[in-house]
Amino acid sequence: MMRSGPCSDPRSASASNPTESDRRLMNDLATTADQPLAGKPSARRSLASKAARGLMRLLPGLALLGFWQWASGRWIMETYVSKPTAVAARLYELFASGEIYPHLWTTGQELVLGYVIGVAGGIIGGYMLGRSPRIASIFEPYVMAFYGIPKIALAPLFIIWFGIGIGSKIALAAIMVFFLVFYNVYTGVRSVDRELANLTLVMGANQRQLTYHVYFPAAAPYVLLGMRMAVPYSVIGVIVGEFTSSIQGLGLFIREASATYDPAGVFAGIVILLVFVAIANFLAGRLERRLLRWKTLTVAAPNDI
Repeated sequence: MMRSGPCSDPRSASASNPTESDRRLMNDLATTADQPLAGKPSARRSLASKAARGLMRLLPGLALLGFWQWASGRWIMETYVSKPTAVAARLYELFASGEIYPHLWTTGQELVLGYVIGVAGGIIGGYMLGRSPRIASIFEPYVMAFYGIPKIALAPLFIIWFGIGIGSKIALAAIMVFFLVFYNVYTGVRSVDRELANLTLVMGANQRQLTYHVYFPAAAPYVLLGMRMAVPYSVIGVIVGEFTSSIQGLGLFIREASATYDPAGVFAGIVILLVFVAIANFLAGRLERRLLRWKTLTVAAPNDI
């Protein structure tokens, strides 16, 4: 005769007394089910904080535009300071008629080419002098002497050499960008620990591996800082060159608007230049975050433990 009881059926026993693996599985399922619910409030808080930061950034600009709109014609004559609405209308007229496109194309070419040439030359020159203290001791006084010359004073000379076309503006923008990038790269390369470099060579690394794995990560923050600082200087070089002598370009457009007492046109040209600088800074920031993501991961690593 078989005895009946609560433990007679093995299946009922396993159901009433779950094993350790069963309990772990149930805990995992409960945790997974609770995660979306727990993550939604934090996501909403993060989105709200980003919106608040964006609004705080917009408020000063909106307040300035509102004050400008109100003060123009009341405190200051519109002949000297146009209204924002008039500047917006002038921008619409310029783009609708197509008058501004040749100037945009010319200035854009000069900015891109001058910036790229200046950055490339600064990286190469700064790296070569940073890696060789002997060469640096010979050429550093000459570089410092040339760096002390106001670059704007070179505009007439570049116009004599390269003409009134885009060549003189590219040269002026490149020379202004070069020195900023050069000194940042030079400082970054010189900041590398010599013992670390020698240890890497002893472990069998060649010069290419030493550059890629030691010098490049150490100098990358300096390089990107120099590149971001050089953006407005490239714009200054191009616009000064166009002010001096040019056939087309935003500098020529602003100068002609000033000569004809068109403040709305002057401010329209300035707004377009601000857009150029904002786009360049945005791209430089994206490049910086992409190239320095290893630094972000290194900083965040202790919080993951």
